[in-house]
Amino acid sequence: MIKNGDKMDNDIIEKIIKTAHHIYDKEMILGKAGNISILDESKNFMYITASGTDFKTLKYEDILKVNINDLSYVSSSDKIPSMETNLHIYVYQKRPDVNSVVHVHSPYATAFAFSDKKLRQLEGFGEITGEYIAEVDYYPPGSKKLAKYASDALKNEDKVLLKDHGLITIGKNIDEATLLCEYVEGIAKTQYITHVLNL
Repeated sequence: MIKNGDKMDNDIIEKIIKTAHHIYDKEMILGKAGNISILDESKNFMYITASGTDFKTLKYEDILKVNINDLSYVSSSDKIPSMETNLHIYVYQKRPDVNSVVHVHSPYATAFAFSDKKLRQLEGFGEITGEYIAEVDYYPPGSKKLAKYASDALKNEDKVLLKDHGLITIGKNIDEATLLCEYVEGIAKTQYITHVLNL
């Protein structure tokens, strides 16, 4: 349901645009795959990138305001919310401490997601809580099963690999969630290079 004319938070929109451009510049996005969201202060609305958006050229019209209770949304264009909207909403409902979700298909982390290799956690981003980055079995992108099982995994994690799909990270703000994406992609690259050197 589209409701035009509702007030949008320009500060949140600017943060998403800036983050999308940063993610593109860091080569952590392929094509139009990936999505970003921020929960507003009321905890009733989230701002999320539209379906099929290009992070390189992301602009105001590519971000929608979604009511996390009834899925109605505000759009300044004819665009619709990301296909992973349910996943973002489920995370916010299960993790009241989280205010931002970032989903990317960064090359090295995604390569691990498509392989039978586990991605070992390394130092560089707070306490190491387990030997490997948690993984979620494959479910079709945009499906409620993916939303359920990925958000369940994120109850006790701040990052998970989605098998045969990509990476999702969460944080108390968008900077934290984005930095965590960079961390996971960095350790994936390090471990891939190490594996090649050891052949």
